[in-house]
Amino acid sequence: MSEIDIKNTIVKSATFYFSKYGFHKTTMDEIARHIHKAKGVLYYYFKSKEDLFNEALKNELNHVKAELLHILSIKEDPLTILKKYILTRLKLLSKVIIYHETIKADFFEEYAFVKDVRDDFARFEYAQLKQVMERGKKEGYLEIKNMDRNVNILIMLLYSIEFPLFLQNKYAEYAGTIEELAAIVMNSLKTQQKK
Repeated sequence: MSEIDIKNTIVKSATFYFSKYGFHKTTMDEIARHIHKAKGVLYYYFKSKEDLFNEALKNELNHVKAELLHILSIKEDPLTILKKYILTRLKLLSKVIIYHETIKADFFEEYAFVKDVRDDFARFEYAQLKQVMERGKKEGYLEIKNMDRNVNILIMLLYSIEFPLFLQNKYAEYAGTIEELAAIVMNSLKTQQKK
């Protein structure tokens, strides 16, 4: 088995354990036993359990990023893309359990070690949303006076509903309502000519 295969196997196993038992209840011993390797092998690739958790989180979010980039590449008008981005983002994030644990930890100011990974995801989202909204403004679909403030408020809106949707398991119950809300938000941003 190549080094990259071993590393991927460790991360896959860690993702399973972190998702099922959480960060605190998962041990490096369990992960090592699960993949039939000595615990030292885990520490060869990851300096700590926090480092391994970060890698598992990064993997989850990289999958989300790839799907969102696909949405941004489709040949549709910017309003349709923006709506699809919001709906796809929430649907994908509803399934990433390690990310949910970091949201929960925010309330207890734990998991400072995931800050870089989460900041990276936040920067990615800001850049992608700004790009599609600027395109919408340039093509006359969106009427936006202050681009940065509008991008920030959209991001705040998305982050503010993560806790009830993901940690209180309300995503399935409200998925249809989220689609209606996204339509309202898009409609409010449209220029008068495009309405």
